[in-house]
Amino acid sequence: MRFTRESRGPLVIARPIGLLIFLALCTSGCAGTPPGPATESVEDKGRAALGTRTGKGPLKSAPPTGYALRRDKGATLTDGWVVLYNFGDSPVTITRVRSEFEGQGLRQVGALAAGYGRKLAAEQTLDGFPPRKSSLGPLTSAEGYVLPAEEGRPRKKGHELLIGIQVTQATGRTARSQVEITYSYKGHTYKDQWVNTIAVCSPAVGPSCPQEDGP
Repeated sequence: MRFTRESRGPLVIARPIGLLIFLALCTSGCAGTPPGPATESVEDKGRAALGTRTGKGPLKSAPPTGYALRRDKGATLTDGWVVLYNFGDSPVTITRVRSEFEGQGLRQVGALAAGYGRKLAAEQTLDGFPPRKSSLGPLTSAEGYVLPAEEGRPRKKGHELLIGIQVTQATGRTARSQVEITYSYKGHTYKDQWVNTIAVCSPAVGPSCPQEDGP
């Protein structure tokens, strides 16, 4: 396998496929109402398939997804829709997690990682940050988190990123367009982006919040 280091070229993404996958898993939160957490239950039997994952290096994630909701100014939430897999033959160490926003009404307040000790593969939205749910298992800072080598065949459950976001807008709409992750692998630094969008409209009471298509 050959990987390109520090590549910033455009992502080749299939948004319609990602959106169809997302809609199949989506709950009422997609309609812009305060959601109960959407979850994807995985028994973690077998190994993840490379063909359905995206990423330019050994670190992969799911196809593009997205959702929209409404929150008041000052609210914090945890997004858990980014699940990562190490398809390389050496460990991957995450060194930076950065959300890219379209607008001025949101800010990232932290990023944690949940490993194989969690109950579910992914939980879309949790109130507050850091999240306080025993089902997540032990949580670790995402920056410095190590995804072990698994002979290029990672377990289906993967490793869940839990990204904290605070609403700073009293009114209006701001969206996260993608998540950028910097990581090290075999002594080299890689940077990649995943389209996992969140549109947040304020205040909490109002019409449905339009979703974000990504960059």
